[in-house]
Amino acid sequence: MQSELHVCSTLKPIAARFLTIKTRWLYLPFAILLLTLPLLAHSQESNNQEALNLTQAIKLSLSEHPEMAVFTHQRDALNARVKQAKILTRPTIDFTIEDAMGTGSHSNFGAAQSTLNIAWVLEHRAIDSRVNAAKNAATQVDFERDIEALDISAHTAKLFIEALILEQRLQLAKLAEQQADDALSAITRRVEAGKSLAVEQLQSEAELVRRGLEVEDLEHELKASRYQLVAQWGGEANQYVPQGDLLDVPAIENLPTQLAKLKAHPALLAFANQQRIAQSQIELARIEAKPKWQVSAGIRRYESTDDFGLVAGISLPFGNDARSLGEVQVIQARQAEYQSQADVLARKLNTQLFVLLQNMKHSKHVIDTLTDRVIPLLEQASDEANRAYDIGRLGYLEWTSIRQELLSTQAQLLDAYQSIHLQHIEIQRLTGASLSNEVRKK
Repeated sequence: MQSELHVCSTLKPIAARFLTIKTRWLYLPFAILLLTLPLLAHSQESNNQEALNLTQAIKLSLSEHPEMAVFTHQRDALNARVKQAKILTRPTIDFTIEDAMGTGSHSNFGAAQSTLNIAWVLEHRAIDSRVNAAKNAATQVDFERDIEALDISAHTAKLFIEALILEQRLQLAKLAEQQADDALSAITRRVEAGKSLAVEQLQSEAELVRRGLEVEDLEHELKASRYQLVAQWGGEANQYVPQGDLLDVPAIENLPTQLAKLKAHPALLAFANQQRIAQSQIELARIEAKPKWQVSAGIRRYESTDDFGLVAGISLPFGNDARSLGEVQVIQARQAEYQSQADVLARKLNTQLFVLLQNMKHSKHVIDTLTDRVIPLLEQASDEANRAYDIGRLGYLEWTSIRQELLSTQAQLLDAYQSIHLQHIEIQRLTGASLSNEVRKK
């Protein structure tokens, strides 16, 4: 089930104030696995650029990504193999002449016998087995396509989140630059009034330059990040503006629920399908090893009497073909190998899932702690520091240190939001076995 993304038009930039934003849950599909993923704050871009949400980005990636087109060609090739498997062995036509060009009464063609014969092999059971094996082999590309679709969707989602995070870092850097500029103006007035030393003005000017460099760096990073995003589907770099809401954190499901979803992961299903393919290959090898009857029928002409006669025959190879025994053993060993690989992958996924859930819980704890406790305290400390500096009871270094600590903590909160969303994306990639019908049609 898919739902639309609604972005609150009154949402304030995260960089301006984390605590005054009241948010609500926003649900949007992770394309092929129905991922609930909150996005970032409203983007302030020019009106000539198209707003882009995560659902649209993933759909564009899946429909235009060149790696997805590869599976279409592979499926066409495997379907052709299924058609090829349905073709029967061509019958053979045999023409023979007997009792001719010899001696005596057989010196010419007067006593010759000529036979026109057609023979074919009875292999309908083998044909059915070949078709079944070819069909099973063709289904493997579907699982590989689903796995690739999961990876492309997750990668697109990560690029989307990273681009939006960079946008918020840029807003935070601009806020810091503005604060540095305001501080420089205030210090300049104090220096002119003889209340502060000139060295403080020089330090403030250097801080403003550093903040300007940080803004410039982030502008370049944001431009590169957006280019990486639209490159997933070959779009124009300046055509789209990612938009969304960051402050809605995803729900953290319990471990048993998530572990149950792992059983339907396409990679595990692919191993199970490979075992089915191997079993069909074993059955085909055993059928191919059985002797095949060959039936023939024809007409014989007797030159001496100018008569015709019907000729018919049947042949059956003696014994079984032992050459298939080794092939069957090889396939059985490969079948066991697939099972072992599936067990290894399942254990690896279980471990990764457990670690990601723990990391998500930690990120949520960091978000709550910074939002509810640390940032309010630092805001109060910043207000007190401003008043103390104005009346000359606090030095420049202590004053700027407290202000920068607040900015640093807000950047740390951005890190925590980025972590929890990326961790959630990775969990959905691991447990993303529920594929939408729309994606399966692509």
